[in-house]
Amino acid sequence: MGKETAGTYLSKHEVRKVSAIDIDLFANAVQDEENLDELDDLLHKLRLSASTTDMLPSTSHSVVRTYLALGRHDELLRILDDRLNYGVFPDDYCSGLLMDTFLKQHNYTGAAKVGVLHMLQEDWSHCITSHLALYSCHMYLRNPESTPWEDPSKTEEVEDDGEEIKVRVKYLRNPYFDDHFDLKEPKLLVGKTLASLGTVFPDSIGRTYELVGWGLYRKWDKAKAVLQGQGPAIFRDGLEMFKASLEECEIREELLPLLTQLESAGQVIGDDLHEAVVSKVRSEVSKQESEAIAAQCKLYKEWETLREDLLQQQLKELDKQQRLSNVRAEKERISKDEEVLFFFDNEEKWELAIEKKRKFYRRRYFGKRKIFKSKDENYIPPEV
Repeated sequence: MGKETAGTYLSKHEVRKVSAIDIDLFANAVQDEENLDELDDLLHKLRLSASTTDMLPSTSHSVVRTYLALGRHDELLRILDDRLNYGVFPDDYCSGLLMDTFLKQHNYTGAAKVGVLHMLQEDWSHCITSHLALYSCHMYLRNPESTPWEDPSKTEEVEDDGEEIKVRVKYLRNPYFDDHFDLKEPKLLVGKTLASLGTVFPDSIGRTYELVGWGLYRKWDKAKAVLQGQGPAIFRDGLEMFKASLEECEIREELLPLLTQLESAGQVIGDDLHEAVVSKVRSEVSKQESEAIAAQCKLYKEWETLREDLLQQQLKELDKQQRLSNVRAEKERISKDEEVLFFFDNEEKWELAIEKKRKFYRRRYFGKRKIFKSKDENYIPPEV
């Protein structure tokens, strides 16, 4: 669909309830920035309705590809991060597309944010996604100031005019921190992502970044368990990053001797960690990319078939409802025509019906009427 078709499609559906298939069709039809605000609004309204459970998986793909094609990366990351209000969950293919785009543009912060989304969903089942997330977090640690983590619009300072602002709330929640979805600090998010990824890779890179992750995440007991456990050797570059995080450690004096023991036990590798990560990611992605592309192309065809089937079902249902509405309107018209044509034949019946509808009210009883006695001029009232 082109620009005019997309606008026309929206205007035709403004007067009735919009379904999940409508949103999917509109998301696939948007090709310019003029309709992005409408798409944002429709996604939010769909999320607030009962039809959000019918949201098609192709809708998330359409949203991601549309925002990427139009270069609205910050808005896309905002939508992906606000899962409660938009319900857009990128799958493995979308996440790979996002991280690949951000990495090529040297937007390592954006790539790391996508990796964090999969950490929050606790899903590292896809090989390409997990390796790209590892590389994204790795590059973010090497270039922490490349792009600000927070949305600039949210971090702007508001001038204090001295006026007290009060906000009415329905009820106050008890303070609760789940240590997962409530995480907001970049170091904690990236640290937990690397720690969870480290358990996926049973090699030196995995163990190294598991240690670095626990250090950034400030989980010193788990970092201590990694140092004391058995496993592949750890890269020296990773040990240096872990040492840098020990400045905020409460058990610093317990962990430093464990680092020395690793050195003496020959469990430290002097190779370049960056080159090892790049080589690992390139090797694994090249092995899996052909299969992933073929699977995604097959999935796109299935989505096209599903979209067409759902659209035809909806059109049939709309046609059915329209016919029923026409039948009801025709029955009402025929009934009114019959009343006019057979009015004199049914005049007695109408009069009886009117008589039955007439309400009769009983007369209210106010008691016996008082008979006033003649006035006595000599009457003297009693003293009280």
